[in-house]
Amino acid sequence: MIFEIRHRTTYHYNAAVTESFAELHVLPTDLDGQKVLERSVVIEPDPDHVRQRVDYFGNAAVSVAIREPHTTLSLEAASVVDSSGRPTEFPAGSGDGWEGFTADANPADLAAVEFSLDSPRVVRSAELAAFAEPSFPAGASLEVGVMDLCGRIFNEFAFDPDATEVDTPVSEVLALRRGVCQDFTHLMVGALRSIGLPACYVSGYLETDPPPGQPRLTGADRTHAWVGVYLGGDRWIGVDPTNNQIAGRRYVTTARGRDYSEVSPLRGVIFSDSTRTSLEVAVDVIARDQGVIGVS
Repeated sequence: MIFEIRHRTTYHYNAAVTESFAELHVLPTDLDGQKVLERSVVIEPDPDHVRQRVDYFGNAAVSVAIREPHTTLSLEAASVVDSSGRPTEFPAGSGDGWEGFTADANPADLAAVEFSLDSPRVVRSAELAAFAEPSFPAGASLEVGVMDLCGRIFNEFAFDPDATEVDTPVSEVLALRRGVCQDFTHLMVGALRSIGLPACYVSGYLETDPPPGQPRLTGADRTHAWVGVYLGGDRWIGVDPTNNQIAGRRYVTTARGRDYSEVSPLRGVIFSDSTRTSLEVAVDVIARDQGVIGVS
């Protein structure tokens, strides 16, 4: 499957911004079996400095500095991605006992160790371990345990965009039993890490379908988040607790890290007397055989 993706973010300020500095994680790269065919980013006003690099986790990152006074900042990323190589099922070997995939069982594997530790927004706890344990009885396979935990989050938690904020702690999400994809991803990552299994936070896009009989709306898609489960040997598989499925060929990865704070689409600082900022985000993810992307 080949997807065309446009992600436009626009900030409006009520006073001039004299300087803006930002880091973007909006350009896909060749991760998780996908292949990037085209990618670009357009920034207005024209930045004084743009640098593309590969960050510590292997993601494409763009650093931007704008020193021209402005009241509007617009960033539009466009890419074409072939997702046909993304895995749609757990590979051979993941039917083995889950205990063999823990960091304790693989102390020489840097990724296994690193992604089983605490991160800024995901802290291991006895409470999270207790939540994970019913899915992982002794000797259960990694695949069965992971998918059971994924299904429990899907069935026991309600999708509620008003229940949480971007910085809501995982412990609060567990108590509320409500949240959004970011919350459910942090929760599952924390539960896996709390029993020793390495997992990461994945940011990206998911192709969505309009309701039956309804036209597709331009800009109606959105960024998404899911869990990367580490299988050893630099192998990962994506699992989406928000939709209770493997993150297969309808998904596109932009970045993966230990939690959202390391892979947010846009973060930065501004220098301004502005007291009010409005934000507009429009995302389109369209399979190439469905026609050309429209931009509102």
